[in-house]
Amino acid sequence: MAAPEPEDEKRSWQELLRKMLPSGAPLPDDDHLDYSIAVEYEGPPLPYEVPKVDPVDIGSLHSAASGVSGSVSELSSIPVAEPVDRDASRFSRIRNGDAANETQTSTSFSVGFSSEFSAQDSNSEPKPVEDDAGGGKRAAVVTFNTPRESETEDDGDRSSSPQSEPVGSPVAWVSPLKVASKRGICSRCGKGNRLKEREWCLVCDSKYCSNCLLKAMGSMPEGRKCVSCIGQPIDESKRASLGKCSKLLSRVCSPLEIGQIMRAEKECPANQLRPQQLVVNGRELREEELGEILGCEVPPQKLKPGRYWYDKDSGLWGKEGEKPDCIITPKLNVGGKLRADASNGNTNVFMNGREITKIELRVLKLAKVQCPPDTHFWVYEDGTYEEEGQNNIKGNIWGKASTRFICSLFSLPVPSRNQNGAREDPMTQPSSRSIPEYLDQARVQKLLLFGLEGSGTSTIFKQAKFLYGNEFTPEEVQNMKLMIQSNMYKYLSILLEGRERFEEEASLQNTSDSLAADETPSVVDESKQSIYSINQRFKHFSDWLLDIMATGDLDAFFPAATREYAPIVDEVWKDSAIQETYKRREELHCLPEVAKYFLDRAIEISSNEYEPTETDILYAEGVTQSNGLTSLEFSFDDRSSMSELYNENYECPLPLTKYQLICLSSKGLNEGCKWLAMFEDVRAVIFCVALSDYDQMWALGNGRLHNKLLASRDLFESLVRHPCFSNTPFVLVLNKYDAFEDKIGQVPLSACEWFKDFNPVKPHNNSQALAQQAYYYVAVKFKELYLSLSGQKLFVVQTRARDGNSVDVAFKYIREVLKWDEEKDDNFFGINGDDSYFSTEMSSSPYLRQE
Repeated sequence: MAAPEPEDEKRSWQELLRKMLPSGAPLPDDDHLDYSIAVEYEGPPLPYEVPKVDPVDIGSLHSAASGVSGSVSELSSIPVAEPVDRDASRFSRIRNGDAANETQTSTSFSVGFSSEFSAQDSNSEPKPVEDDAGGGKRAAVVTFNTPRESETEDDGDRSSSPQSEPVGSPVAWVSPLKVASKRGICSRCGKGNRLKEREWCLVCDSKYCSNCLLKAMGSMPEGRKCVSCIGQPIDESKRASLGKCSKLLSRVCSPLEIGQIMRAEKECPANQLRPQQLVVNGRELREEELGEILGCEVPPQKLKPGRYWYDKDSGLWGKEGEKPDCIITPKLNVGGKLRADASNGNTNVFMNGREITKIELRVLKLAKVQCPPDTHFWVYEDGTYEEEGQNNIKGNIWGKASTRFICSLFSLPVPSRNQNGAREDPMTQPSSRSIPEYLDQARVQKLLLFGLEGSGTSTIFKQAKFLYGNEFTPEEVQNMKLMIQSNMYKYLSILLEGRERFEEEASLQNTSDSLAADETPSVVDESKQSIYSINQRFKHFSDWLLDIMATGDLDAFFPAATREYAPIVDEVWKDSAIQETYKRREELHCLPEVAKYFLDRAIEISSNEYEPTETDILYAEGVTQSNGLTSLEFSFDDRSSMSELYNENYECPLPLTKYQLICLSSKGLNEGCKWLAMFEDVRAVIFCVALSDYDQMWALGNGRLHNKLLASRDLFESLVRHPCFSNTPFVLVLNKYDAFEDKIGQVPLSACEWFKDFNPVKPHNNSQALAQQAYYYVAVKFKELYLSLSGQKLFVVQTRARDGNSVDVAFKYIREVLKWDEEKDDNFFGINGDDSYFSTEMSSSPYLRQE
């Protein structure tokens, strides 16, 4: 008879929960059940009265709340504590020891019940509340409010708050409302401590503690701004703090992250001055005028919004109604005409039409400048002056050192020496650059590296950086770290999206199987889960991450919040449903092959101490976070296999040719693209194609799936047809040969429509021989295409981009191609270009491994 007791306890506990929850609300899971325990105080007596609440009968409360006959006065007599918000984040609970610092807040609702009573013994009669005007001491009052069910949900009222959590965040947040305006109160979690520092938003008055800073401000692409304030202009009273790191931020972020945040804070367009904020000579500036002021040789320092005057002839600059503040570049076409009362002078002495101030007049007299009343001077940028209409230079105001010293005493500006000195004419003055620099510059060979995304162009670029002495700087390594952390969430979102699709397909299949078995419509058991189902916590995280990816707000959260979500990323990745999804990765066309490499190390990669290794950098997708244009310069000696014998006995410096490798992303390239004209001076175009893509699918701009190798062929054809590259040699790099060897024995090359006529000789179960035949077949197909388009010969080389030796051999082959291209035009011996001793075949190159 003792066996059923646990079941009875569980049933009674569920009944109690149903009475506490709104009618019709589902019971929460055991893992997500929040509860609180009240314990009667049994300590030493307190010097003040403590409010007390009588126990409440749950059954009577439920019946009173659900009935419609009970009056509001009857219900208001029951003191009811406000329930804990079910959406409250587990990250924002009160930790041990912080309860004393927690500020009690009360929220007003349009409809609710309140009970106001004084602290008293439960057996005594209620005491009337005395008014402060009567001189009596007012007893402590506790107000309990019962919110409506609509107000406890995460509806529009909460999201409309200016300090609310961004839409879709998995960390639900209850706005502290008016508490945020108090000193030391965090605007996100509502905790307060006047002794602890807070980080202020540059736009609004929100301030955050160290625990909430990264959650509220994300990756800070525009500096210290709330996520909801990104793109908004800053508060001008906080402009002086731009680029100045606080102690709180230095504790939360690493030095490299701080440098990136501070640089973005100072340089981002949203934080710059707006033209309408500056009035110069009585007229608001235009956009181009503000750019001219900020971009001139000597701009005004620490420029703030306000009204200024500017003397275009002398370069004097100051605030309206005040003496000159500095001397900037003259002859700028900004603002209106200089007015006589610009500096609010009353000396009856005019300089370039402006009545000067008394301090300026005193300095002129100390500099022995004759300036009787009603004198009009004309002052030039170098300090020379003359009286208006005389055309006779009388002297230089700032020519004497004593005058410059006097100006410094009176805080008046003087021109810098480089402003007074004569400027060198680049056409007449000899350049300081030496002749060898000119020769070196003339020998720079530009190489354009191009290919479809995922073809390995970025890996080849990074290999060249490792091979030829261009090590990654600490800033580049930090940017690579942030890119790896952000890409990890992109990979996970692709898997989560594929999981949803596979789960839906499995559900439809189960439904059709059930209908076919019963031969009659029946109710499908929704509780039956497939292998692609995940629990509610993972589902909540999945919905949030996919919403962020859909809205393009990934950079607002990651990689700044990577450390916070690393545990759940690791759990989701190791979940059986995601692993089953990964087994069908061939159907996920956007999932790269390196996803598993990084997701297996999610915890390690998300830590602050993580430093990308050389292998991590090679495996990472892209070179920069924007994956735009990037370049590097390198050099190796020009000795070929024929010239080494002649140079070994001579002690002369080896000839070095500088190469500039330009890596370009294929994003945004279309038939009408005009920016390719910027690269018309490149010596060669290196086009990269992944051999292993012959059975992969690629989403085009219109969303239609297309064979990826055919997409590379179309991109190659568009480049060859471009008029800028009509006389430029092309080198085709057939990359990922190692992956091609592994795949060709399982998936036939004819999976690509372009190669459907491939009929190899029987390879005798040797995948390497089959891969070699398929490789030569693909190379010939591209050679024929290039010949039909340009009438020239295409150079082909194979690589394994993750193998440094393979990439080094490929670049030496490209060097030979460039030498052949230069010398074939000279034609010293009258040999036809196609019959020259410079072979274009792979097998005869001394730098290529013989297969």
